[in-house]
Amino acid sequence: MPVRCAILPPVPVPYREPLFARLAERGRITPRVIYLAEAQPGWDMRPDWFAARGGYDHELLRARQRRRPGRTPLMLPRGLGGALRRFGPDVVVSSEYGPATWRALAWCRARRRRLVVMTELTPWSDAMLSSLQLRVHRLLAPRMDGFVAFSSQGVARLRGLRVDPARVEVSVQSADLEPFRAVGAERAARGGPDRGSRRVSVLAVGRLVPDKNLALLIEAFADCGFADGEAELELCGTGPLEGELRALATRLGAPVRFRGFAAPDELPAVYARADVLALVSTYEPFGVTVREAAAAGLPMICTERAGAAGDVAIDGENALLVDPSDRSAVTEALRRVVRDSGLRARLSAGSLAVTERHPLEADVKAFERAVLRAARGVVESRSVRA
Repeated sequence: MPVRCAILPPVPVPYREPLFARLAERGRITPRVIYLAEAQPGWDMRPDWFAARGGYDHELLRARQRRRPGRTPLMLPRGLGGALRRFGPDVVVSSEYGPATWRALAWCRARRRRLVVMTELTPWSDAMLSSLQLRVHRLLAPRMDGFVAFSSQGVARLRGLRVDPARVEVSVQSADLEPFRAVGAERAARGGPDRGSRRVSVLAVGRLVPDKNLALLIEAFADCGFADGEAELELCGTGPLEGELRALATRLGAPVRFRGFAAPDELPAVYARADVLALVSTYEPFGVTVREAAAAGLPMICTERAGAAGDVAIDGENALLVDPSDRSAVTEALRRVVRDSGLRARLSAGSLAVTERHPLEADVKAFERAVLRAARGVVESRSVRA
């Protein structure tokens, strides 16, 4: 009998849809995805970005949300206990260590069920947390029955919380990569990203918020001293800093184009027009744009603080990793990747190779292993009672 598993993400997001749909298709567990809310109005994203596409059993709750500018709101779930009672899971998988996880822990302990935490936090995340939050994480981590980390850096952080790495499965942050893989295949067929005499397009995808460090990226781009028509920076996204960033680009005379919001189904075409991806965030728990760009065969300049660094952005293979606080290092990386077509071609091929090493199926199986390992005692006792 398949293990019944309730999964508690905050809201629907496009990059988790393939994981949940494939878990349901495989049939080794019976998942129900219980979203704490339909959307996060306090986040700097358009509401239509949040939608559960289906293909798996899911339920939408309503949560009280405390807004935190530029960050995921603090969510206080309503009706979570009732949703768990109606489904009757053997294992609950909750996101991070907030109120929903505390509620799920109480529910599971009262019924001798198992609780697994899925986490995208890395060692870089600790600087963003309060001392109270860190104490909560240290208190909760030993009480969990397993973990799903969305990056290898996540395992390193859990080790710092005194969690045995053997209790952690790495399921690299998923995304709907097939449209991007088609872009990558087309790029490879035409011989890589070299554009000859045409300007090199450097793309940044993300919200226009302080963590994305886009002011430094614009300043570094201006420092490069590119000739007219040599390179252009394209920012794809919206957010509260747009006016400030536009004014900065104008003042520095940097060739920056503001693309605005692109819906998920528009993004493959955005990546297809680009030659390089730049992600220089000061805080980036994973960086889904790195997965998309790698599948699209793009060479990358990537912050060393992204969870994707080391798993999907590999220094020297498909990316140049940089310290996002070092403007001169970002400038030098931009000069190298724009002016060296051979380097772009090598990193482009590396992105396609890295993508092949992280198929969705492997990440789905890792998630399943965490659930099935936690469920062993519960399922055995259920069989005895039957």
